[in-house]
Amino acid sequence: MSADPFGPDPFDTAALRSSTLDAWTASPTRLAEDAAAESDLVTVGYRDRLLTELAANAADAAAAAGIAGELAVWVDGDELHVANTGEPLSVDGVRSLAALRVSAKAPTDGQIGRFGVGFTATATVADRVEVRSRTGSIVFDRAATAEAVDDAGLSADTVPVLRLVWPTDAAPADGFDTEVVLSLREPSGPLIDAMLVQAPDLVVELAALQRITVDGVEVTVERSAGPEIGDDQASSAIVTVSVDGPGSSSTQRWLEVTRGGTRWLVDADGGRAPEHDVLRAPTPTDIELSLPCRCITDLALTPDRRHLHPGAEIGDAAAGYVDLLLLVDPVRRLQLVPELHLARNRDDARLIEAVRVQLRDVAWLPGADGEPLLPSRSVVLIGLTDRLAGMLSEHFADLVHPDISLAQHLPTLGRLGVEELGLAALAERLGGLHHEPSWWHDLYDALAPLVSTGREVEELGALPIPRSDGRMSVGVRGLFVSDRIATPMRWMPTVHPDARHSLLERLGVRELSVADALADPALRVLVEDIDLDGAGDDGLAAEICAVLRADPDASVPPWLATLPLLDTDGELRPADELLLPDSPLLSVLVDDHPFGVVDDEVVSECGAEELRRLGVGWGFLTVVDDLPVGPDHDLPDEEDWWDTLPDAPERLTAVRDLDLIDDRSWSEALTMMATDADIAPLLADRDGYTAWWLRRHAEVDGLLLGEYRAPSDEILAGIIDPLDHPHADALVGALARLEPDTADDAALLLTRLGDPDRDISAGAAVMVHAAVVAACRRGDLDAADVEVPEQVRTIAGTVTDRAVVVDRPWFLQALPDDEAVLAGPTVTAADAEMLATLLDLPPASEEYAATVRDPGDAATWAHPEAVRFGAERGVEVPRGQVRLHDELWISLRDGDSHKDVRVRWWVEGGATHLERARRVR
Repeated sequence: MSADPFGPDPFDTAALRSSTLDAWTASPTRLAEDAAAESDLVTVGYRDRLLTELAANAADAAAAAGIAGELAVWVDGDELHVANTGEPLSVDGVRSLAALRVSAKAPTDGQIGRFGVGFTATATVADRVEVRSRTGSIVFDRAATAEAVDDAGLSADTVPVLRLVWPTDAAPADGFDTEVVLSLREPSGPLIDAMLVQAPDLVVELAALQRITVDGVEVTVERSAGPEIGDDQASSAIVTVSVDGPGSSSTQRWLEVTRGGTRWLVDADGGRAPEHDVLRAPTPTDIELSLPCRCITDLALTPDRRHLHPGAEIGDAAAGYVDLLLLVDPVRRLQLVPELHLARNRDDARLIEAVRVQLRDVAWLPGADGEPLLPSRSVVLIGLTDRLAGMLSEHFADLVHPDISLAQHLPTLGRLGVEELGLAALAERLGGLHHEPSWWHDLYDALAPLVSTGREVEELGALPIPRSDGRMSVGVRGLFVSDRIATPMRWMPTVHPDARHSLLERLGVRELSVADALADPALRVLVEDIDLDGAGDDGLAAEICAVLRADPDASVPPWLATLPLLDTDGELRPADELLLPDSPLLSVLVDDHPFGVVDDEVVSECGAEELRRLGVGWGFLTVVDDLPVGPDHDLPDEEDWWDTLPDAPERLTAVRDLDLIDDRSWSEALTMMATDADIAPLLADRDGYTAWWLRRHAEVDGLLLGEYRAPSDEILAGIIDPLDHPHADALVGALARLEPDTADDAALLLTRLGDPDRDISAGAAVMVHAAVVAACRRGDLDAADVEVPEQVRTIAGTVTDRAVVVDRPWFLQALPDDEAVLAGPTVTAADAEMLATLLDLPPASEEYAATVRDPGDAATWAHPEAVRFGAERGVEVPRGQVRLHDELWISLRDGDSHKDVRVRWWVEGGATHLERARRVR
């Protein structure tokens, strides 16, 4: 075929064909080489790259024309049409298409295709390829080439498609500058499906293309300015890819950073990176990458555009990666750090290593204060919260952002050179900070979520803690907290109230009560070390009183009563030797009392109530000893009281300085004690020291308190006079009672019974006799120590100095009442003998000799008279002799006197004599 059967020939395709055929004729192997080379490119180099290569050519054409290029793909029968806008076909372009590995594009003008082989991709799907353009059209046809080879007298098993070119007069579709028409060998469906997948990536990779339409699905790209980058060598953009087709649409946004010849992209909306990606230069290569960002670079490739050129350094593509990380949120920055152990090939590993070198040497890691950090100079505190970060970042600029301060990120951070900051190291860092206690409270509150086990507690052993005294403690050892105490205590370090937090108690700070603070041995040492000859206590008393004020009910150790305080003379004296200026106690003391008066300024600083609790006198003071072992409390007559006790008391509480009360002021003093809630119980404790001393030493109207009775004590009415005092009944422990405690008490009772001026009933006298006898028989007192009264009270209620103690009940029938004295409500020989000793009186059985005048009739206790007698007396029928009398007479002799007395019954010589009862009929 020597003529051009397809139309006019503006590109002189005839000359091109002729030169090619001449070359094949001159060297028959050249034809085979060209056919083999094309076959290699079709079957290996450019398989599955049809749209990619045609889109790259379209992008080059648009760039050459300086327009935003468009590409459209559609199918018409068995023809695939690919049209684009941009620079049309040129003579050089035709020559490049018809030549093997010759490109009309300059390698330095930014053009993508520069090897002259990309168009070979068309031969992968077609044996006829037509290129229609505004400047003229050409066609490649395998059948026409085979015919031309035959006409040239050449023999070949196969011929290349893209070496011989013919002109054609077909024009490109309207709106396009160039159109490639491929006569497909196979159905178009798989090709279209593949192109629909590739198109969204191509509009991103090929910056000169604005739109690709594939079989009615429109893929467009829009580039807008991205976040600002503080470096004029780099720029960013938001690349938005929209896909609109029949019944569906989608959009994807990319954040793109460009530095040098490399673009790095990541999903702008935080979407995950594709699991499998490849290096793009700018279109996809066969170099798999594991990096979480997409890389589009201008690195040199091999002619098949699938691999890097041997002279290309893939590490150069790392430029811009850090710029991209700086534009995303903190967590995502870390997610975008490539990991070398995930590398899929050698090139991938080299690129990852190059990126990581930049990540180690450039500040990009998000800091807690928002500023980027150099990883090798950063620390991560696992569990760091936003709140804690806000507090620490103003002091520690190397803390990484809280969003990435999680255990799951620790391996990645560690591989970047970031050091983990433990709680122990944090506590050490905090040691140099100076803040108000409330700031430390907030810090503890922010730290608390990080402390969940004993390990964290141990790590915070050196945590700085502000104290109430203004100093800082390192760690919790020896520190206390208190719900009540808000003032500093020099003897005991406490956490400042504004810094207190439950975390500190978890770390080991102990709860402190007011009582514990006051009882601390360190305070006792301070008190004991005060020099009484000094000028003052350096404010210690005010501190102690402030603690006392925190808990009005707290117990106060007795030794605090020795706390030296300034008196009105300017001298230091123990608190328990001082009285408050307006103390009512001053009005009842003797003139030469040893007490001082507290200085008014001390009262103002410390508080009167707190001074009273310390031991300063207002009213009466007490001595308290929880485990007394002896009479060593400086109480007057304490040894005498101690001797009255069978055992040492479990606890001693006693009013002190009772011997300093003016005798004329006891009535007022008793009122003060009775109205004191702490002392009133002591007045009712008869065995206690206070009541004991008052009974024996306090005088009212010339009598000791122990010589009065309580007005409510009616048993002793007429015997002991009642105390005329408004609180007399409250003083019951210090007053007389029926049961004597001592020989003096017994003597008082017996003496009052023998007072003829007192109107005392026989019953009252018997009760007193019984109480005194019982006390002697119990051993509470010795009868020999009881003073014998001059006169005694008989059962007639009269007083006499001649009487007998009835020691046999039957004598009551024979003796006159004004001579008989009873030891109790019933007559027992032992009680009568004890009373006879006390009163120095003879028993009746010894004073009188009595005999039964008549022998009577013998009977037994079974006799009705005997039974009736036992029933009347309320006793069981005894055993022994019974003798019955119609009238029972006894002869009673007392010295020289004698008289006969008729009785109802009598006991003599072991026999009971009974008088027969006279019954009324």
